[in-house]
Amino acid sequence: MVEVLRRITQKREQKIQNLGFSFGHIIPVKRLAPLCPPKFDSNLPLMIAEIKRASPSAGHIGDITDPISLAADYLNSGARVISVLTEEDYFNGSLQDLIEIKNTFKNASILRKDFIQYPQEIEISYLCGADLVLVIIAMFIEDIQKEVQLKEIFLECKKYGLTPLVEIHNQEELNFALKFQPFLLGINSRNLHTFEINKPKAMNLKSNIPPSIKTIFESGIQSSFDGYLAGNFSFDGLLCGSYLVKSEEKNIKIPSLIKSFNLGKKYKNPFYPKVFDSSVNHLTPLIKICGITNIDDAFLAAELGVDMIGFILEKTSPRYQDIKSIKNISKALSKIYPQILKIGVITENKETLLNARELFKEGVLDALQLHSANPLSPNQFASYDLKEADFNFYICVNFENLQDYPNDCISPFVLLDSKSNLKGGSGQTIPLEVLKNLKDMGKDLFIAGGIGMENIEDILSLKPKMLDINSQIENSPGKKDKFKLKAIIEKIKNSSQGNQ
Repeated sequence: MVEVLRRITQKREQKIQNLGFSFGHIIPVKRLAPLCPPKFDSNLPLMIAEIKRASPSAGHIGDITDPISLAADYLNSGARVISVLTEEDYFNGSLQDLIEIKNTFKNASILRKDFIQYPQEIEISYLCGADLVLVIIAMFIEDIQKEVQLKEIFLECKKYGLTPLVEIHNQEELNFALKFQPFLLGINSRNLHTFEINKPKAMNLKSNIPPSIKTIFESGIQSSFDGYLAGNFSFDGLLCGSYLVKSEEKNIKIPSLIKSFNLGKKYKNPFYPKVFDSSVNHLTPLIKICGITNIDDAFLAAELGVDMIGFILEKTSPRYQDIKSIKNISKALSKIYPQILKIGVITENKETLLNARELFKEGVLDALQLHSANPLSPNQFASYDLKEADFNFYICVNFENLQDYPNDCISPFVLLDSKSNLKGGSGQTIPLEVLKNLKDMGKDLFIAGGIGMENIEDILSLKPKMLDINSQIENSPGKKDKFKLKAIIEKIKNSSQGNQ
């Protein structure tokens, strides 16, 4: 068991020995409110909003002196389940909160979120008004005795009609959880060892879950765009705590998350699943050939097995393509090579952004590359708030030193391009030592800028997740060289054999 769980469970065990499973609270002798299991709607996410005062990772989150009022705000704003933290020492929760909230909102679904260790805690949860209980697989995966306890917990849940929200963090825990045929799985994107959030890993795990199991995305929600991503990956709901507690605009945040979730479902395509799967599971980097200006080059790249092609919508670029040309190439390519992702590359121009966004919604493009984004304000682009984005995107920054890497960025990944007066296709490279330093900081590398046969081995040694190749494989701007293109793609694809 990881250290943070060990500390919490040991503290709980001491309290249970001293105070019993009630933790010193007066427990109702019978349940006073009806059971309200979670109701799923194909048109709406199951929005779980949390009463959360603190956590080991964030410390103090908010002074919640009136949990009843907060629960009312959540329900009135569109939440369909209220999650109540009842762990006292690390989360400042209380069973009393659970009792009072359920007795006030008798027809609402209430989740008891705690570190349930024993089957006896299920009856307590039921009497206090819980309709769901959190069950954390990481607490039970270590030995046979704990597995027996887990089986008994599930039996008690069935006896009392409570729905277990079975929480997992990785593939090992998923495999273990599936033995118990859960109805509802929560995927927590927080690493329990480091407390870091890894959304790609969590969302990629979703693809390994049978579609009959309902899934909730947990932890790390920072903006409405996280709702979009969860919808894009076909989750059934969201569990959101700190983001809502810290906000003064819960009546805006919850509807915005729900709207973004539904838009993510509406505009679902293979872009994010392919990028996240590759970044988590594959040794060979994704290959994007940028600056495509004609059907022949697009087909050649597809035949050679690239993952993406890029169209440049910046009018000052020698590789600029207008909307009609992009539509023609995209349509022709999709008929024969539907697996090839088509990326629109734009700079900070509001009209171009609107046009590219429309191409995405029409299915002509699979994502937008927001080029030359400002690393000091990476969540704004062409006066557009990316936290509310309703399209697939990633940002690209001009990168020369570590200070150029954006912080607090909601882009699912960051493409690094060399600094240049040109808006892409300069042929200039990023200093290799700087990329090494960034890699040592734990950052995944998505690299553009001057990638060619003369430096590809050095770049591949850094095990990048994606390579964006343009000017170094051309005879002239926008005209790809067949032999250069073939040589570099073969080099990249063969690199995985040396990394086994």
